[in-house]
Amino acid sequence: MRHFPGLSWLAVACVLATPLAAWPASDPNVMQSYALRLPVHFNGDASLQRLLLPAQVLANLQSGGMSDLRIFNGQGQPLSMAWSDSASLRQTENRKLVLPSLPVMGAPDARDLSASSLRIEEQQGKRVVQIDSGGAAAGQQSVKVLGALLDTRAIADPVVDMALDVDLPDAQPITFTVQASADLKGWRPLAEAVLYRAGAGHLGADHVELPGASLKDQYLRVSWTDAGGHAAPVTMRGATLTTARGIGSAPRVSAALAAPQLLNPYELRFALPFATPLAALKIKAAGDNVLIPVRVLGRNDPGQPWTSLAAGVIYHLQTAGKVQDSAALELPPTAFREIKIEADKKSAGFSAAPDITLEFEPVQIVALVSGQPPFTLAAGLANAASPYLPMQSLLPGYRAAQENSLPLATVDGAAAVVQATASRDGAPVRNLALWGVLLTAVLALGAMAWVLLKQNDKGPAGGQ
Repeated sequence: MRHFPGLSWLAVACVLATPLAAWPASDPNVMQSYALRLPVHFNGDASLQRLLLPAQVLANLQSGGMSDLRIFNGQGQPLSMAWSDSASLRQTENRKLVLPSLPVMGAPDARDLSASSLRIEEQQGKRVVQIDSGGAAAGQQSVKVLGALLDTRAIADPVVDMALDVDLPDAQPITFTVQASADLKGWRPLAEAVLYRAGAGHLGADHVELPGASLKDQYLRVSWTDAGGHAAPVTMRGATLTTARGIGSAPRVSAALAAPQLLNPYELRFALPFATPLAALKIKAAGDNVLIPVRVLGRNDPGQPWTSLAAGVIYHLQTAGKVQDSAALELPPTAFREIKIEADKKSAGFSAAPDITLEFEPVQIVALVSGQPPFTLAAGLANAASPYLPMQSLLPGYRAAQENSLPLATVDGAAAVVQATASRDGAPVRNLALWGVLLTAVLALGAMAWVLLKQNDKGPAGGQ
């Protein structure tokens, strides 16, 4: 009987040629399979409790739909869970109200409206607002528009946003200041925002975020200044106010991004080590008095084209002794593993890598507490199957947002700092890995064939 030592090489080659997908994955029902494990402390003896996921967990999830998440008891058994999205935490009813604006008129040399009181007058059949300055303004032959007044006295629900219907001067950052008053005399500040127009359109949305302000029986005053603190040539026709009824108390969850690599002053890229969708990016440019129009793009693999996600203006300005920073850029609710930030090349770009904060929508889990402590929250396992039951399974006769009344458990963890990796163009990483496996298998098969041929050339070593 002829022996073929090279057959052992064939077995090795067959193993190497086996696709990676056929190899057994880690068991999602075993706590040690997960990259992150944090202690959970349940509140009292209630059998059903809720848990808000910290940023450290959201920044470690590796599967779509947050399916690689488990809570284990002291016996290593996973608890039954249901998933509660951010909509159930907020339970808001939004309405949009369009209001016309009344111009605020003042003397040509007037600059600061912060301490001014106003009065509404009829002039040539139109309602205008005059600065009350003891008759001086009324006696002026020449007046100019210094701001606008909105009558919000009939709005009962909190106001969270105001979109301005304005014409802006080209390529100038304009600071809009919003204040409220019940008597047109004493004014309290509500918000500030910098808007910017480049070319034919505006960059980003022309809106000012308001802090859920109650404006019942009050007026809003909007004023605007240029970078030097002077009145700017702005025309305001009105505003669209967004109200929210029943605002929840769960804020967004934030994680700092470790300084990513700046490829050049106009391009910043990084790859995210998690599969959780981002809600927004807070970008703070390095330096003082910085204003940079940017756009944000995303993709999931180096072989894919970039998808546009958001555009806006980031700024860090000092005006009249006050520091103003731009708001976070809102992103669509789709997960992308790679992010690119492009600065407008008509600007100076980035002098250094900016500080970036990642914002997530709040995520709430409802768990059926069973077994003995210690309890552990585990996250971070690719290709895990979803563990979630319908909320009606845990809460029979479920009503919308009913889970928000359950006891709140806590998680031990540290502040989340995300270590992003460099993003590069080229073939997808998964394809490269598969090609590497196939190439290794081909080389092994070739070596095995060469050994067999050499043995056949020598002939039988001692007869048949």
